[in-house]
Amino acid sequence: MDGGSVGQLKAFCARALRENNITDTPELEARLLIKKATSLSQVEQILHPDRALDENQVLLLERMLTERLHSRPMAYILGSKEFYGRCFYVDERTLIPRPDTETLVDTALSYARKRKEKLSIIDVCTGSGCVGISIACELGYDVHLSDISSDALEVARTNALALVGHELPTSQGNLLSTLPDKYDIIVSNPPYLTALWCDEVDAGVKREPRLALEGFGPDGLDLIRTLVEQSASALRDKGALMMECDYRQVAEVREIMLASGFIQVQSECDLTGRERVVWGIYNCTNN
Repeated sequence: MDGGSVGQLKAFCARALRENNITDTPELEARLLIKKATSLSQVEQILHPDRALDENQVLLLERMLTERLHSRPMAYILGSKEFYGRCFYVDERTLIPRPDTETLVDTALSYARKRKEKLSIIDVCTGSGCVGISIACELGYDVHLSDISSDALEVARTNALALVGHELPTSQGNLLSTLPDKYDIIVSNPPYLTALWCDEVDAGVKREPRLALEGFGPDGLDLIRTLVEQSASALRDKGALMMECDYRQVAEVREIMLASGFIQVQSECDLTGRERVVWGIYNCTNN
């Protein structure tokens, strides 16, 4: 890639992305790459298309474009991903936040606000912390963040400091196995893909940690089964468990929760209209 202006290099990047079938939004990604390389906003890029990039900016742009052409996700290249109106730091240590998961935040907020008191909330399999931190920011009080990966928790702590303004309580462990406390809400976007689904995802998703994707078992629900079982002893009476899963798994997840003593088990749809979140209330008197 030789030197050039903002407009020329933006067109070059968009053409390369389009011709290699890397993305459905080549122009948008080209603008984001230019922004990362130059710190020029998208509006500034429009206003100053003839502005020349210096040598270091061109080298950075070239490196990022090469990474993208090798299917590295844009979120990892940019080091950030927007979620629930906030910009979260992300890298290869965590799953990339997805818009569908905002349904999980909506569900937790709706339930918490109806309770009208400060609740004890934990985000299990927190990853980047996007779910728990979003809930904490919206409610104005701390949410516990838990993950099996110490690397993921480092990312979550970084995001908590940046977005909440202080560290949130964190713990490392397999789901709820190391946590003695009881909670009013357990929220989780656990791994739930089958091994086959993991093998079939596109090249970009394969760059994300498999530990955050595969739920184990022939149906991908082994971790969810364990989480439901553990939640029965980790929830306060009338506490709620809320989990994301694939729309093809919703009926089975409902049955798992009902068999474990949960009541009022229901599902919530994501922005595409597909069932995405299953949740219910734990009734201690059922057991």
